[in-house]
Amino acid sequence: MIEKMKFLSITGPKADIDRVVDTYLSRYEIHLENALSELKTVKDLRPYIETNPYKEKLNIARELAEKIGGQLPEVSETELPTQEEAAKMVDDLNSRLKELNDKKEELQAQIQTLKRSKDQVEPFTELNYSVKEILGFQFIKFRFGRISREYFDKFNSYVYETIDTVMFKCLEDAEYVWIVYFVPEKLADKIDAIYASMHFEHIFIPDEYEGTPTHAYEELKEELAKLDEELVSMDQKITSVVADRIDELAAASAYLKKRSASFDIRKYAALTREKDNVFYILCGWM
Repeated sequence: MIEKMKFLSITGPKADIDRVVDTYLSRYEIHLENALSELKTVKDLRPYIETNPYKEKLNIARELAEKIGGQLPEVSETELPTQEEAAKMVDDLNSRLKELNDKKEELQAQIQTLKRSKDQVEPFTELNYSVKEILGFQFIKFRFGRISREYFDKFNSYVYETIDTVMFKCLEDAEYVWIVYFVPEKLADKIDAIYASMHFEHIFIPDEYEGTPTHAYEELKEELAKLDEELVSMDQKITSVVADRIDELAAASAYLKKRSASFDIRKYAALTREKDNVFYILCGWM
């Protein structure tokens, strides 16, 4: 069934727009149009530009709700808080979660650091010698690293026997061979240059672990497992903190959503001035 529509213009003091929106426009179906576009013949109109004071808190409330999947329970009109209560609730919960998220980021940073160390140590687990002792050599220089298989084969066949170095082969795959080589301190620069010409890639090994690379690797795995457990526990805690206040969050979100939508009606309004008074104008079909 086609309903007959009427085009309406609504005007009043600028400060009264929220009352009119809440009392009338929120209760009836009305299709608003841009007043500046509809009232082109009216002089001295300007857009109603004002920052929405509810949008920031509403966005925070939505982000908080995402921590538990984004679903919030329905809230009746009588359960809505005041603006101050809604803002305080969102700020308090957001502050608590920020504290937990900061701790979570610290855990993630530690995990990434340990993973890098584990990845650096893993190719050298065939080396059955204490890394700390190697790092403590005074008259012998050493390098951990890798060479592409092509250059390794050439180096091993034509160069290795002709220079003063001891090379220990560790992990190898289709592309690379991971090695540790040792040289006398006095010849280090010269022999390092020869290895560099073979495209040797230097890998820095962490020195805070005792024992062989295998011991260091296993220790790193254990530390990572503990941190992964802490990370899972932290995620559960974050979800729990939001879930425990879900009803308060739902009420605050409902209030902020309602107030934000009402405030955004200003983007359809135009302003005009008569002497010292400023008026809004809204247009729409009803």
